[in-house]
Amino acid sequence: MFEKIDTVVVGGGQAGLAMSYHLKRQEREHVVLERGRAGESWRSERWDSLMFQFPSSSIQLPGYAYETDRPDGYVPKDEIVRFIERYASLIGAPLRCDHRVIALQPSAVSDRLQVDTTQGSLEARNVVVATGPFQAPHIPPFAASLPAEIFQVHSRDYRNPGQLPPGATLVVGSGASGCQIAEELLQAGRKVYLSVGRFHKTPRRYRGRDIYWWFEVLGIWFRPLELQPEVRNLRFVVTGVGGGHDIDLRRFASDGMNLLGRLRGFADGKLLIAPNLEESLAQGDAWYASLKTRMDDYAQRNGMGPDDQRPPEYSTLSLPDWYRPASELDLKRAGVTSVVWCSGFRLDLAWVKLPVLNGAGEPRHHRGVTDWPGLYFLGLRRTYSVSSALLAGVGHDAAFLAENIAARK
Repeated sequence: MFEKIDTVVVGGGQAGLAMSYHLKRQEREHVVLERGRAGESWRSERWDSLMFQFPSSSIQLPGYAYETDRPDGYVPKDEIVRFIERYASLIGAPLRCDHRVIALQPSAVSDRLQVDTTQGSLEARNVVVATGPFQAPHIPPFAASLPAEIFQVHSRDYRNPGQLPPGATLVVGSGASGCQIAEELLQAGRKVYLSVGRFHKTPRRYRGRDIYWWFEVLGIWFRPLELQPEVRNLRFVVTGVGGGHDIDLRRFASDGMNLLGRLRGFADGKLLIAPNLEESLAQGDAWYASLKTRMDDYAQRNGMGPDDQRPPEYSTLSLPDWYRPASELDLKRAGVTSVVWCSGFRLDLAWVKLPVLNGAGEPRHHRGVTDWPGLYFLGLRRTYSVSSALLAGVGHDAAFLAENIAARK
């Protein structure tokens, strides 16, 4: 006999716990299954020096906000783990740790869903998959062709500069992970090459306000993506390291970092490089200019006076004179001994044995609601808004799903 539960939530991170909060408000019987410990991804899949990239005032889940006397400060990742632990205890989440789900499939004996775990199986009327957007590391296939002596690690498993062998490092990817890790390695005295893809230049602060505040008042965080399609593929990068500062690729270059375009492949000991770097920098400038216009318009409409007219930190640097676009990189000649792949993640939903995934292995859904009765997804990137996968935003989608579950007959 399988244990029967009304609702099973898969994942005990911020999304799963936010879901638990709203299910308890609906008085719905449920359990939360977690492969490790609460907030496991924050514990074991982040580098040592990571600081939460938004101010302390933004750290909140439904019914509970982070307690701090420095609302404009930034906290290390370990403090996020403690916050998630406190939250799980505060809401009394029915959390079952060390329960890795290995299959989700239709029950053979009822109209329920069968959830198979490493600790046994359950049957549920509803299942909410809240395993987050960062699941399986994505590394391009040509990485397997790199020389065997080059140390390769994905950002999920990178911890600190001491983990890498002596020599130059290539960091692949200009998202938050890539830029922050590249900056850390440069400050540690490494020779660093950074392969740049999409990059939207975004100030840490403007007119004395953190960018999180600006995104909130401008409606970027919580408005439906269908009403602002221009931000669907937004890749802004800010950091909380050192009290928070701008990430400026041109400043990286002036400090000695070697900027490259997107990698196209590897052949004859050389990485092949696309000629997209200057285009990526120009696109970043264009995004910043449009964002600055929106912020200035808001300031004027709302009477933000001269005391608020603080200049942005962004410099007007050009690429240094020594920079020349490169079409290839000879790894041996450049002294590259390690590669840190900050090339993103892909979803790993092979354990979902239901016809709800598209050809790319992504779930088909509308704001987390699938066509399969009782199956939902929560905490994916861009589920409904830019904030759908964020600590401060996932609760909105969780409330929506809880209402859907409560409405099921």
